[in-house]
Amino acid sequence: MTAATATPVWRPAAPVGFAAPLPAVDLIRVAAVDDGWTVSARVVVDSESPNLAGHFPGQPIYPGVFVVETLCQAMAQAVPGAPRLRTVTSVRFLAALLGGDEMTLDLDVRPTPPAGWAVRGTARRLDGTVTAQLRAVFDAGAGA
Repeated sequence: MTAATATPVWRPAAPVGFAAPLPAVDLIRVAAVDDGWTVSARVVVDSESPNLAGHFPGQPIYPGVFVVETLCQAMAQAVPGAPRLRTVTSVRFLAALLGGDEMTLDLDVRPTPPAGWAVRGTARRLDGTVTAQLRAVFDAGAGA
């Protein structure tokens, strides 16, 4: 985790080996709050990305599974121990993310007993449109 500041700053996201070649986080910022974290992850939807091929021809849409991958990569970079996704308890896809859109995924991360994290997230386009809402449970990660 990064040291908490009054206003967390955006920093380049580190590559993660488990999702290569899919970088699902371009920038990330993290702030410690109470007993958890707030995390924001940004990604620009590249309509030329081979990961969007066929989804859908002529109008590439960022697949919902990539929103979940953004969540996983953000958690791996922000929370000590690189927690792993255990359950997506709720997900709603509310608006499409098209080529050229930038998605910001804001997460509220709280500890859950006996060892893990409960996460609530909201994804938005730059214009403020909510594109997805999700809830998930992660394990505590390495050493859990």
